[in-house]
Amino acid sequence: MAAGGEGPRRVAGTREREPWPPPSPPSPLFAAVCAACGEAYPAAGLPAACPVCGGCWRLGEGFAWRPPDPAALGLRRWAGALGLDPGELPARAVAGPPELAALAGDSGEVWICQQGSVPAGSYKERGAEVMAAAARRRGITEMFLDSSGNAGIAVARAAAARGIRCTVLVPATTPALKLERIRAAGGAVEVVPGDRDATHVAAERWRSRLPYAAPFFQPSFLAGVATLAWDLAREIPAPLPERWLLPAGNGPLLLGVALGLSCLRRAGVIGRLPALHAVQLEGYAALAAGGPGTARPGPPTAAGIAIARPPRRADMLRRIEETGGGVIRVSEEEIAAARSELASHGWTADPTGAAAFAGYRRLEKPGRCLVIVTSREESLG
Repeated sequence: MAAGGEGPRRVAGTREREPWPPPSPPSPLFAAVCAACGEAYPAAGLPAACPVCGGCWRLGEGFAWRPPDPAALGLRRWAGALGLDPGELPARAVAGPPELAALAGDSGEVWICQQGSVPAGSYKERGAEVMAAAARRRGITEMFLDSSGNAGIAVARAAAARGIRCTVLVPATTPALKLERIRAAGGAVEVVPGDRDATHVAAERWRSRLPYAAPFFQPSFLAGVATLAWDLAREIPAPLPERWLLPAGNGPLLLGVALGLSCLRRAGVIGRLPALHAVQLEGYAALAAGGPGTARPGPPTAAGIAIARPPRRADMLRRIEETGGGVIRVSEEEIAAARSELASHGWTADPTGAAAFAGYRRLEKPGRCLVIVTSREESLG
């Protein structure tokens, strides 16, 4: 210490040493507030819900569309908008561009957005990679989620790539192939007796032990899914199709796409929001005004949308209403017919993935539509 108790003096002409590596700038992925009470997202941890009231997080206007990096691949082109360094995201490409389909008997224009099998381009890969990057920034070393399979594969893989242990709770009806893929991706599997709703109940018990990496709760996962809307706005000639049809169970695709579209409108990239149509399975259509319908006996084939009580039902309905969309209920038989028709045109899909196309076939006057087919894992159907 210098005389008089003063601290060390700087020598004229020198600079204080800056920390290395330099700290990452704050990411808009954490600029969320509780939609119910307004509580700010905590400065530490990866909470799935507001610690004050249990409400859901909502990303604010700090999360915004920004022009992509034209030299980058896949998610890295959106690193700036996500508030991440490009190296925090994988360099591989995500799903290919949508295709304009020529279908028999159509009176409108339909674009098919064929998502890949996890981990080769699924929308869940987008969410999982961004959420795992956020978890790594927060120093998370272990987390869990509940899943019917595909989200578990994507999150387990993204977590393992960053040294994060991930446990996936799955219902007892999950196909063995999906369990194998979760383990191959680096995840631990915990089989829960019962159906998809039973895993939600089990997840409530696990939340007191580990961070809950739920795709439908975590704002960073929804931010990753928002990039799907941003890429579609780049790839489809303007104006965008008036109707977007997508399968809806717990809602991360619906909520994430709606988030991305709202960012595009706020930035002036699009002038109006497309109408979002949630396609749900008969017997599990929790959003339908006429009720869920009657489930077919036995386990559902479209397990990804066999969700009787989605935790964010109110938010999903709000997003549908904001866009002037609707809810379409489809049967297992209609889904099977949709899979066959898609396959005849070269698009393979599992039952959940084909549900949106089944919903499209329900429309009397479709007009210009985008149909998001979420998986091509035909071996799992």
